[in-house]
Amino acid sequence: MLKYSKYPIMPEPRVRHLLQERLHQAALVYIALRGICSAKSLDIVLKRNLLIDSLILWHLAATYPESVIMKRRLKRLQAGGLPLINHIAEQMGLREILYKYIPRHGNEDIPSVETLILLIFNLTLGKAPLYELEQWVQSIDLRCLGIQRFNKVNFNDDRFARALDKLYMADRASLMTDIVINVVKLFDINLDRIHNDSTTVKAFGEMLGKTITGLELKRGNSKDHRPDLKQLVFSLSVSSDGGVPVHYKCYSGNRTDDTTHIETWNSLCKIVSDPGFIYVADSKLCTDEQLNHIVRNKGRAITIIPETWNEVASFKKALRKQRKTKEIIWRRKKPGSNNENEYFSVFKGEYLTTKRGYKIHWIYSSEKRKRDRKTREIFLRKAEQRLALLNAKINKRNLKTKTDIQAAVEEIIQKDKVDDFIRIEIGTIKETIRGQVGKGRPGKNTKYRIHEKDLYTLTWMRDAERLKREANTDGIFPLLCTDKSMSAKETLKAYKYQPRLEKRFTQFKSSHNAAPLLFKKIERIEANMFLFFISLILQALIERSIRKRIKDDRIIGLEVYPEERTTPYPTTNKVLNLFENISAYFILQRAKAVEEFKDEFTETQQTILNFLGMTQNQYWRSAHRQTK
Repeated sequence: MLKYSKYPIMPEPRVRHLLQERLHQAALVYIALRGICSAKSLDIVLKRNLLIDSLILWHLAATYPESVIMKRRLKRLQAGGLPLINHIAEQMGLREILYKYIPRHGNEDIPSVETLILLIFNLTLGKAPLYELEQWVQSIDLRCLGIQRFNKVNFNDDRFARALDKLYMADRASLMTDIVINVVKLFDINLDRIHNDSTTVKAFGEMLGKTITGLELKRGNSKDHRPDLKQLVFSLSVSSDGGVPVHYKCYSGNRTDDTTHIETWNSLCKIVSDPGFIYVADSKLCTDEQLNHIVRNKGRAITIIPETWNEVASFKKALRKQRKTKEIIWRRKKPGSNNENEYFSVFKGEYLTTKRGYKIHWIYSSEKRKRDRKTREIFLRKAEQRLALLNAKINKRNLKTKTDIQAAVEEIIQKDKVDDFIRIEIGTIKETIRGQVGKGRPGKNTKYRIHEKDLYTLTWMRDAERLKREANTDGIFPLLCTDKSMSAKETLKAYKYQPRLEKRFTQFKSSHNAAPLLFKKIERIEANMFLFFISLILQALIERSIRKRIKDDRIIGLEVYPEERTTPYPTTNKVLNLFENISAYFILQRAKAVEEFKDEFTETQQTILNFLGMTQNQYWRSAHRQTK
């Protein structure tokens, strides 16, 4: 052990104060000294006695003057999932295409494209407000993006806002087409089937005005269940090959889906060379105008027929009277279950639409049958509970007449849609009332008047016969296919990919934090939605690449869940979370890095890099060097 009596003279108060400040960063001191001190000396340094520690540090600085310990500090720069996102962006040639439409201006400190790239990557990781982006940029290692020469540029919210303004003024329609065509070509995306759906994105605050494309925030049918807020409609089309987005369009918040499909299909025809691809959408596609437009232009469509069509009502009416034969066409594992199966059947016979004769496949699902029965039972119980509460209130206040009681009953059973399954009976009984004639205390000569009053009773019971007939329709749904050569199984499998698109919307709002909109200008909202579209492409390509390698290599899956649980279908969000804490550490002396440390990769992280075709050197340093 060192003897304190042999130390040099105590340093002057100003130097001692600096020594004590540095001791508050114990971890930094440890890293700074580990190359020049023995383990025993380090134990002494890290003692809690501030005075003794100051003396020891000062003694070490005097003994090893070349280290100048007190002028060193630790700096951490996070890499995280950024290199993975950047690797995919470089593969799809994103920068080159963006520079084509948004060229660099001569007096820019940093090209607007590089600013937009940072914004896209931030959206892919999880959106942060513009005013927080400067702090985020300062915390990341720009070398992994190939833009370390801009590390002294001030990335404030104004810079990002100006970049969005430039993107808004660019030809975004042509830009989107170029990006998608490039992605389809480079990643060999199959576009034989494309799925479309839409969601709403709510907004807070007053954002007035209308863009040059006619976009404005309006109140409408809110899928976020916030009808009080203004919103916009975000329409997205993805390929059946990995769910990769290939088209998007933003509409005003009051636009309905049944008016968007012709425009969407026409835009997709510019991307897909053959218009014969299968276009899959929900029941809003099922209008004569839209279906006829697609078929007339040699396209194909698959959709589900809404309950309002006469074909649906007539088929269910016939099915209630008599059961029809059906055959099983597909068995699969129940989604979310490892030991339960779901099977689908198709009703035998040929069914066509009354107008234009499109083919209808009547499908029966074993799981939908369970859901339908459960839902009906829930509604029946709710109605019965409300009727019981109503029964306690009759013959009082505004429920003293049969007409008033009947109106209240109908309101309950129609609200829960069980008016066909519950029998209601309102009965009448006579109540005799004996009342004194005149005033005063009753006596032996008091006269009484007797009169009768009608009282009503309410009884109900389930109609067992109707419920039995209705059970014949449980689990069925009609799929419309304009291509008569497609079998029921092919049509069903195509439509059952639709939930993958809905999953994209879930990621759009949860992982990417698309809602709520927080901009002050509607023009920047429209530009930012374009960046969201690109971030969804990046996310889908990472996910597709990894899942494809897992399938091709026939491995069980990746350990992306807690407790080292594996999955053969890892999401991009889980993959990026695995790399979240990967960082580079620098020991700075006089503002210069004198030593660097990097986190090591786990076996799972290295496997992911291999699946994406990346080396560790490519992870830490991007191949992108020059700005056009």
